[in-house]
Amino acid sequence: MSFSGEILMSNRWETGSGPSALFERAKEKGGVLSESNGQTTEPVSLAWKELLRDEILDIASACSREGWDGEEAVPISSASVGRAIRLIYLAPDVVRPPEAVPSVDGEIAFEWRFGKYRRLSLLVHGDEIVFSAILGALNNRESASKPFVDGWPTRLTEILTKQCTSA
Repeated sequence: MSFSGEILMSNRWETGSGPSALFERAKEKGGVLSESNGQTTEPVSLAWKELLRDEILDIASACSREGWDGEEAVPISSASVGRAIRLIYLAPDVVRPPEAVPSVDGEIAFEWRFGKYRRLSLLVHGDEIVFSAILGALNNRESASKPFVDGWPTRLTEILTKQCTSA
């Protein structure tokens, strides 16, 4: 279960594929993927964003009807897809690829897990970026929102920078 909604399918990235695995393989090779493994030679900062964009489009297709969760979930709209893709392309270079998940309110959320007790969820809801984080075993929690204009909230970037370099 996600902070921001139901998870549609099992996490494909935990099985060694998708943007997170791509990020790890590229890191091992100095930040560029070789063509020998069937992947692109684009910098990893762009490559995972392209894969995540495709994942967002898959989620939107699978969740395009009212009640896609078997209950009363709102369909993922094209506006939500556009906001989610824009958010990913605005991601700072330090950010690891998140897991994309549909939320029952018709948005696409992003989640990062940095160990057993550390998790961060993010989504664009209308004109705002909203994030929520659990940052340790003692339930150290943070959340905030800001207008979605042209970047990520500073505090969100600080948290991800710290978690991505220490995890």
